[in-house]
Amino acid sequence: MHCQSVFTYIKDEDSAIETLRSELTQQNLSYVMCYYTEEYDFELIREAFLEHFPGVPFHGASSCQAVMTDQGFHTGPVIAALAIYDSGPHAYGTGISNYDSGDSVTRALDMALENANRVGEVPNLILLHATPGQEESIIASIDERFGTLIPIIGGSAADNHIAGKWSVITAQGSQTAGLSLTLFYSSQPVDIAFSAGHTPTNIKGVATKTNDRCLLEIDDEPALNVYRKWTNHQDNQVGKNNLLFTNSSAYPLGRVAGHLYERPYYKLSHPIRETRDGGIELFTRIEEGDELTLMKGSREHLVARAAKVVNAAFNQKLEESRKIGVINIFCAGPMLHLMQDMNSVCEQINQELEQLPFICPFTFGEQGRFIGGENGHGNLMISSAIFHKPYER
Repeated sequence: MHCQSVFTYIKDEDSAIETLRSELTQQNLSYVMCYYTEEYDFELIREAFLEHFPGVPFHGASSCQAVMTDQGFHTGPVIAALAIYDSGPHAYGTGISNYDSGDSVTRALDMALENANRVGEVPNLILLHATPGQEESIIASIDERFGTLIPIIGGSAADNHIAGKWSVITAQGSQTAGLSLTLFYSSQPVDIAFSAGHTPTNIKGVATKTNDRCLLEIDDEPALNVYRKWTNHQDNQVGKNNLLFTNSSAYPLGRVAGHLYERPYYKLSHPIRETRDGGIELFTRIEEGDELTLMKGSREHLVARAAKVVNAAFNQKLEESRKIGVINIFCAGPMLHLMQDMNSVCEQINQELEQLPFICPFTFGEQGRFIGGENGHGNLMISSAIFHKPYER
């Protein structure tokens, strides 16, 4: 099994995908994941895949403003792909469904199991790309379905300016309000890591009034006032919606997700924009009564942490393996915040991965498996999955 990354700036969808296909020359092409920026017509990308990759399962999602591979940080308009060539016994099954249609997770999973021809078998990894809004319940449904915790890696489809221009695609269809997934039955094992990389401050409060993904009050005061007081973000008074989104990536709100050796680890919530009534809209749900901790991450810390998470996926037991390829999922917020430093982020990841092929979309929510073993959805996280082949003894 091995991987290869490719990318193109060609604007015409059909020519772009045809070019990517011509660069993927090896035998046993088994599966392709593809990320594109919003300037492209996702339906045309999908049609081009069906034409140029007949019979090959593929899975795509829109990415915020850029895509990163081992070849660099590619700002849009761009389409990038990671191909998996698998010569051992394998299956890669994709599924897609619309949020409106009742049990959308069951439908997508059934479709993927049938597509992989592995009904009743448990996959070794699930790649999830949903449009923002229902990730928490999707993960709960996936966990419930298999009755055992299967590693999930995922990123919520994104657009360039949080205007709802996101999409997901597979051979079976496309969605702008739905979920898509791939069930991996790869011939080689995969390891995953999921991490926040921000550190907790001593500033805490309780969510006293919430409405789904809107945080209305902290400690019975308007949430925005409290958040501003906590962060002293005087420059956030500007009326531009997305300013809060970019600046707040250094100061997300954390909730304890679990404990390891009595030390808490956190899932993060990223403020997107203020609401009219002094609340804050987020890319995750928050429940009334949740304890919120202000988290912080310095620029240097944020630049270094991508490589650290990748390093965690490479933990000790992988020293005896040949590394094959990596899927990284990186939150769009820190990417926008670190834009001019992204080339150095890419270099650090390449150093860590020893120039291994990888792909990395920029997403509006990340899904992964916490250090305690459970799957979850957070913001400002990095999720990483690495395929490896243990050396024969």
